Amino acid sequence: MLSAEFLTLPAVTIKIQFIEKEVSYIELLPASMEFLFLLFVNLVVGAVGFIPSVVLTAVNIQSFGLYGGSALTFIGEIVGALLGFYLYRFGFSKANPKWLRHPFWQKFQHQSTKRVFSLVILLRVLPFMPSGFVTAGAALTNISGKLFWIASTIGKIPAVVLELAAVYGVVQFVPVNIQLFLFGIILVVSIALWQLERIKTAKQKKSPQSAD
Repeated sequence: MLSAEFLTLPAVTIKIQFIEKEVSYIELLPASMEFLFLLFVNLVVGAVGFIPSVVLTAVNIQSFGLYGGSALTFIGEIVGALLGFYLYRFGFSKANPKWLRHPFWQKFQHQSTKRVFSLVILLRVLPFMPSGFVTAGAALTNISGKLFWIASTIGKIPAVVLELAAVYGVVQFVPVNIQLFLFGIILVVSIALWQLERIKTAKQKKSPQSAD
């Protein structure tokens, strides 16, 4: 009787290990899908450039930890900026020429490539500078996609590192309800500033027409 139980024990052990291995693969699938979904969202946010990335950075860190979340944030910011550059350039090529002759946009178009390269680095480093304005402004100039990507990456690395450090500290030491409250305020303020900028730009576009 004892020998029979002893002989069946290895089979039971193997069966349990096999089941545990199957469960680990099942649990791995949703995590990979979540990573791909967040990667897509990060690329979209990085390309558009008007949605505050700090909110998404917190989600990245909470979902995949410091290292996985940092990878998502860096890919979204750096690769997304290049995608946004080409999207904005394509959009401007289809825009009304009268709109592009506005003095505000003419300032961008007449900048030298060297100056645009330096300005992209400088504006990327500055905190609270909407990424979309920098990308859209650069897309109006003659700078190549390669040079823009290099300048954007140089400026974004220190900015993203500071953002990750700040967000990680908040995620670790601030309760979740307060985190959501703070991120909500950031989102509302960012949207409000964006709307004010749109209104200001619309008024500037109308003023030359009224003067004529």
